[in-house]
Amino acid sequence: MLSSPHNKQYIYSTMATASHISLLFLALVALTPSTTSAAAASPNLNLLNLQEVFQLFGFPLGLIPAPVDSFTLTPIGILPPTFNFTIHYKEPCYVQFVYPNYYNPVFTGKITFGKLFDMQGHKDQFPSGEWINMYDVTVVDQNLYFQFATASATVDRSFFAEVKNCTYGPLLPADYSNQLISQLPISAE
Repeated sequence: MLSSPHNKQYIYSTMATASHISLLFLALVALTPSTTSAAAASPNLNLLNLQEVFQLFGFPLGLIPAPVDSFTLTPIGILPPTFNFTIHYKEPCYVQFVYPNYYNPVFTGKITFGKLFDMQGHKDQFPSGEWINMYDVTVVDQNLYFQFATASATVDRSFFAEVKNCTYGPLLPADYSNQLISQLPISAE
């Protein structure tokens, strides 16, 4: 299992391309959790944060907002290399992408090269005002294909080139679907 106890923690890994997916799996499986120390306070270029790890799987750097409190990756399959992921935020988190996005304090799912799936703890608010669960994200050429509970959307990956920061706010109940966008603790960018 790979883990990071703080957002300043990083994990060891190597750069990978689609043709080196097996090397990616072996590198990630062989890694051990990093530890916190005064000597490790400055970033090391050989270490990766969560957003950079997701890049190894073919996703743009800004797909997952910061600050991440901690995360884990646990191998669950070899061919293709597949991992369970758990991302912890300090509090419920809101960020503006195409639509307002909400992240539970614990956001989980599975990741393999070019695909996030079985996600729980993430919703987008559509123009109708309804909060809709996002289940899958698939890389398709230069686009990301998002699958929601009741809809889908395709967005150019360049839209996620930079990491955005979350704004902490209230917890959305699992069945909550009608809070107005203007009532959220986020601003349109």
